[in-house]
Amino acid sequence: MNSFFPPHFRQRAGSVRPADWKLSGFSLVEVTLAMGIIAFALVAVLGLVPPGLSTFRKAVTTSIGTQIVQQVVSDIRQTDFDSLSTQPAWRYFDDQGQEYASVQTTGTGRVIYHVNVQITKPVTLPGGNTSNLARVNIEIVNNPGNKSLTRDAQGNVQEDTGKGIFVSRYAVFIAKNQ
Repeated sequence: MNSFFPPHFRQRAGSVRPADWKLSGFSLVEVTLAMGIIAFALVAVLGLVPPGLSTFRKAVTTSIGTQIVQQVVSDIRQTDFDSLSTQPAWRYFDDQGQEYASVQTTGTGRVIYHVNVQITKPVTLPGGNTSNLARVNIEIVNNPGNKSLTRDAQGNVQEDTGKGIFVSRYAVFIAKNQ
């Protein structure tokens, strides 16, 4: 029967007094203090999760936004300068920066970014003729719910944080190759 108990629980040979047993462990007070310290640290760490997730979401949105701007500018640079349209054009992208022909709200290719591209040419700069220069305004609307967009007096999409609509604006100059 003694073989089922660990050595520190076994009685010494010839002794029956409980004082001769070797007992080890933590008291209830020690366990309670340890749990209190761990709970305090856990609450502090869990308090950092929401700001961390918000920062992560902003970083992802910024990264995808710059990727979209690079793709739009690359497409414009590959287009013949004289055939650039000055009409506003909407383009649609998903959460990975993949372009879609239209707004899709079902399936895996859900559009999140609505991109408005406006080209102004020629651009007038002080001191000379600039007929070989175009200004490209790129407006990226982070609209994951595909909610209706409202515009201000200048025609820009208005940000609505309550609906989850965030807007980033970029301006790029494109020059005609001679």
